[in-house]
Amino acid sequence: MRTGLRLQRAWLLLLWALAGCGPGVGGTGTGEQSSALNFFGAKPASVCSASFAEKLKCPSRLVIGPTQVELPEGSETIVWVDDAANGRVTARINVSNIDFEALCEGVRFTGTWGKRQGEGAGRFYGYYTTRDLSFAAPGTLSAQAANGASLAYVLQDSTGQVVFGPRVLQETAIEPAPARCYGPQSPGQPAIQPGGSGPAASQDDSIGRVRSKFRPEVSR
Repeated sequence: MRTGLRLQRAWLLLLWALAGCGPGVGGTGTGEQSSALNFFGAKPASVCSASFAEKLKCPSRLVIGPTQVELPEGSETIVWVDDAANGRVTARINVSNIDFEALCEGVRFTGTWGKRQGEGAGRFYGYYTTRDLSFAAPGTLSAQAANGASLAYVLQDSTGQVVFGPRVLQETAIEPAPARCYGPQSPGQPAIQPGGSGPAASQDDSIGRVRSKFRPEVSR
């Protein structure tokens, strides 16, 4: 009788543990990234195959002759930020993974670079959270070259609707200073310091030029 009760209790504990293993943002990432790729029908790829690879820290290889060489797994760690003195929006690319966060707007995305069959351009596939979501939802993060050494990022949900961006970020060689937020921010608008000054306020022209490059795309 006691053996039966122990087995029943063990099964209940196992089921409880499995129920808590759903997708989230900020975990180990390996299973979540594979799950996101499968959700969108995409295959993992090296971010060094992206159109903006020259802005990353990808290993260079000298190839002589017609031999095709596989691309490296990805880039060395590189950080992008809207303002190094007050990093409200940051993107950290490591190998082919990304951690994107808009602190003041309460938006975060983690994912890995991938491509879908028949599509020329790749993107990051993963999960995102916002203040209005009580769970991590599948989404994609696109990046395109902007002016100079900048990249413009746009976060979309699984139906192609824009969740955040476009936001233009610059590469930084130093860790951004902790963000200072000034009241509630909308995910679709830059966080502007009082008085309308600072790098965020000067992004309007750049954002207007890159916004037309991103088209809402239904991913499923």
